[in-house]
Amino acid sequence: MKILTAVILLLIPSLILAQHEKLNQRYPGYFINAKGDTIRGYILLINKLDNQAGSEYSNDSRGEKIKIFLMPDQVRGFKVRDRNYTSIEYGDPDPKSQHFLLTLSEGDLKLYQFFRLPENLYVPAGSGQRPATGNDEQYLQSEFIIVNDSGKQFTIGGETALLKNSNEIFKGNDSLLNRIRNKEKGYRYIDLPQLIKQYNESM
Repeated sequence: MKILTAVILLLIPSLILAQHEKLNQRYPGYFINAKGDTIRGYILLINKLDNQAGSEYSNDSRGEKIKIFLMPDQVRGFKVRDRNYTSIEYGDPDPKSQHFLLTLSEGDLKLYQFFRLPENLYVPAGSGQRPATGNDEQYLQSEFIIVNDSGKQFTIGGETALLKNSNEIFKGNDSLLNRIRNKEKGYRYIDLPQLIKQYNESM
């Protein structure tokens, strides 16, 4: 009986974590207003696509009291669960080109990720198909955006773009540059978050 109880207690955190990762739910978080103040409360976790256009803050978990719509041209960013968003001028205007980009790394080099929904994409639904939405996160396409210490943006959508821009992005770290140029294992496009982290730690 004691072993069964111990197993159940070990499973509880995992079950709670799984429940908290549901989309279109409110979770404890915060947003940073235009003045740089951090306002804590509850943030609506929509999905990686739609949260780029905005989110919603409330001071209660049900969103029944004070609610503020967070727009990328009005606040600096927000954080909900493990997703940290920063307002960046990037992407097609809809109507404005500022979006909340998923923030992956900060330092001398800042790394962001921008998501898109492929056109005319259908996903399995029961015995048929339906048009994909932002909630189908596993089907979203993405690209990395790197911003250097002078504010220049680099859009990295694949290995070719990484190699083309590596000299300017990773200048000052010849060892890292050589490994990227030689396409060594662990130094390719899919390793970009680790490469940025390595570069920032070396500076």
